[in-house]
Amino acid sequence: MISLTVSIRYWEKGFWANYFKNDLLPLYSSATTITSLWKELREKVHGRLLSEVVKERPSLEQAFVGGTSPPDKYEESGLALIYKKLLGASVNLREYYFLKKLGKEPKTPCNVESTNVVNYADHVAVLLERVLARACDLGLLEKSSLQEALESCRRGVDEVLREPAKISEKFVDFLNKALRVTVAYNEYTRFIWFLRKIAKKYMKELYPELLKPEVFEFIKNLLGLNEYIVPQVDDPEIADLYTIYSFDYAMQYDTRGRIDGRPWIWAPEYYFRGGLPEEYEPYGTIGGCMCRVNELIWGLFTWQGELRLVVSGEVPNPLEEWRKAVGTPGQYYASLDYPRSYEALSKLDESLPGILVGRFELVKGEGERLRLISRW
Repeated sequence: MISLTVSIRYWEKGFWANYFKNDLLPLYSSATTITSLWKELREKVHGRLLSEVVKERPSLEQAFVGGTSPPDKYEESGLALIYKKLLGASVNLREYYFLKKLGKEPKTPCNVESTNVVNYADHVAVLLERVLARACDLGLLEKSSLQEALESCRRGVDEVLREPAKISEKFVDFLNKALRVTVAYNEYTRFIWFLRKIAKKYMKELYPELLKPEVFEFIKNLLGLNEYIVPQVDDPEIADLYTIYSFDYAMQYDTRGRIDGRPWIWAPEYYFRGGLPEEYEPYGTIGGCMCRVNELIWGLFTWQGELRLVVSGEVPNPLEEWRKAVGTPGQYYASLDYPRSYEALSKLDESLPGILVGRFELVKGEGERLRLISRW
């Protein structure tokens, strides 16, 4: 069982400034490099003939055919296979080799399609941009640092376009930085994660400094922490102790059985494990965005086949590591009454440890009901 305590001085601005600058900004820069490269290829290459593309950028021929052989074979871990699987860039190899054999220009169209890995990088970058913009507003990150990160992205894209083999290096950099931000490896993210759905009794036990008014106001303003569930019982001390706080990450379901407007058939546990929705996530607070970034990185590393193309050795699985660390509840769905009685509150209390670490997700519905959903 992983320790629920953290050693960071979460009440000090300087510690958070380091988190934004040393952990999140590099990941944002790396993720944006991947997405910017894809967009550049999509804009400049998609639909054009390879013969035209290589006249402008001869190096890109290797991105489409490096590590291939006639008539249409992709070699394992070859450069073209990396571009195809990770960046969606490909040509019709049979056409390419047929024309080359005849001594003709490779007049075969280039395709640049969306991929799961690029989509994950895009979602992570969008959420981190919101986080870092908020950090700038709070004076915890210099806007110049954000601009320098974007300039670094531009240089990284140009570097890969000049030397397509550099793509593996960029993906490995992105994966390493992403892994270091997850709850299993990063104490700042872990602290945010534990505040995701936290009863005040656990604040008192685990993070006593947080109960100091000035610290609570600082964290509330920084992360976007607010009341989520307030027990409606007649003992004010008990009601206060079991008040649950969350970010805008907290989801809701309606009387038609939909979570945030999505049908139940959409499988909410898939979302909680890092599944990608079709649209961007709506979260705007630092706390909400970082909880979702953690889940997205979990989801990213489930694409083991694609990642093996650039990762030497075993591909990490941060979701599995966290699952082992906090325990496995098994498949579990429960409907709970809103805590308007001590009986209902006692049932909710039994689930609070699992909710705290993320084995379960507590979802508030309309009226008197709560829903408890297992992540795995």
